[in-house]
Amino acid sequence: MYPLISIGKLVIGTYGICCVLGGGFALLLALFNCRYSKLNRYDLIEASALVILGAVLGAKLLYFIVDFDFIMDIFKKDGFNMDTLMSVMQGGFVFYGGFMGGLAAIMIYAKTQKKTPWLYIMTIAPGIPLAHAFGRVGCFMAGCCYGIPSEEFGIAFTHSLGAPNGIKLFPVQLLEAALLLILSVIMQFYMSKTKRHHCTVYIYIFLYPIIRIFTERFRYDDSERGIYLGLSTSTWISLCIIAVGIILLVVDIKKGCPEPVCNVSSDNS
Repeated sequence: MYPLISIGKLVIGTYGICCVLGGGFALLLALFNCRYSKLNRYDLIEASALVILGAVLGAKLLYFIVDFDFIMDIFKKDGFNMDTLMSVMQGGFVFYGGFMGGLAAIMIYAKTQKKTPWLYIMTIAPGIPLAHAFGRVGCFMAGCCYGIPSEEFGIAFTHSLGAPNGIKLFPVQLLEAALLLILSVIMQFYMSKTKRHHCTVYIYIFLYPIIRIFTERFRYDDSERGIYLGLSTSTWISLCIIAVGIILLVVDIKKGCPEPVCNVSSDNS
């Protein structure tokens, strides 16, 4: 669609714009949810900065792992130089890598603050699919993460940086963005109505992998994402997350803890 926007001599990538907007709205939602977790808003902003850093590093690292052969082919073709290195560094992010990197950052930050990670995770949780939805719109604008050919429902790209141009492709990016927005609304509604706020995380753990497995069937960039035993890397990760979620839920039920946020001082100034 429109991977780049020109404002005078300034050229800005639409993917980056969408990510910044998504991150901004997600942070605002997380600050609003401090009323439920009783977290200090300044602490949350500090934690969010580390989450963003961890997410970027994790997303790039998993991209290197999944597309290692593809990246090596680029270096063999164009040579190992600064231009090629910058090209590789600028492109390619894998969401699940960002998810794991952000989660690791929260775990580390929570430990330094001597607080349970659940406090931060549950506060940020509804904003994750919200930010991700904006990111998927950015993918559509840039032409990455593209869908299968579809004459009936497809949209043809003309200036795509990744997808084949001139071929009608199913807009799987927009489908996932819509499902992610619905997921975010469901999570936020649940958090506003329940006393077990930490259970909001389980909604994400179980529903997003299902969304991802569903949308994977409409993806057409298999060669760039890895296929193992007929399933993409993201599908395997989705199945693993569901398995881990089941284990966490069973442990939580056995503990019988009605609320992980107990006796936390409220300071939301």
